[in-house]
Amino acid sequence: LPYTNTHPPPLPHKNKYTHNNIITHTTIHTQNIYKTNMSRPYRRVASDDSHKLPTSPTSSTSSSPFTSPPKPTKTKAERLSDKLQALGWIIAALLLAYATSLPSTLLTSPLILRPLFHLAIILFCINTILMLYLTVYLPKIVGITTTDDASGVWNVYCPRVIPIMTVCGVGCAFCLVRSTWGVWGFLSPLIWGVEFLGLLFLTHFIPWL
Repeated sequence: LPYTNTHPPPLPHKNKYTHNNIITHTTIHTQNIYKTNMSRPYRRVASDDSHKLPTSPTSSTSSSPFTSPPKPTKTKAERLSDKLQALGWIIAALLLAYATSLPSTLLTSPLILRPLFHLAIILFCINTILMLYLTVYLPKIVGITTTDDASGVWNVYCPRVIPIMTVCGVGCAFCLVRSTWGVWGFLSPLIWGVEFLGLLFLTHFIPWL
């Protein structure tokens, strides 16, 4: 019978230094990481204060640079001067209307361009309604006081009203001057300018403005 080797083949030769080298390198690496972490300064951060920004003790009392200072109130003499100037413009408008027979001229004169005059009346009515909205509805019904700065409150609460009134006022002035040019000629802008100023200064005598 042929000879059969029943012994298993020998295992490959192991390097007795391989396992020890791996352990040595791992230990050295761990020690280096530990030394690096210990060399960093220790800083304690509270869990509830980690997301808070530092604030100065005077930050609560100091005002923001975007906050406008309060508007100074006028003295009694300044208010009286404003009322007298407004009264002067109103009297001038009434005297000019009387001298030019303004109501009868507007109603009966054939020299007036009626389509433009009617358009001016429509624009004037729009401005009148918006003025009543600002001066009566907001302070009396809504309860928005405009004692210190009326235009500032209007720009915040109803920012489109003032631009609409401006466009309507310019259109109304142009239509009035053009429609009455045949009656008064180059004096038409002067006459209507004085009348508009008289109507404008009437707002000085509204008590809640």
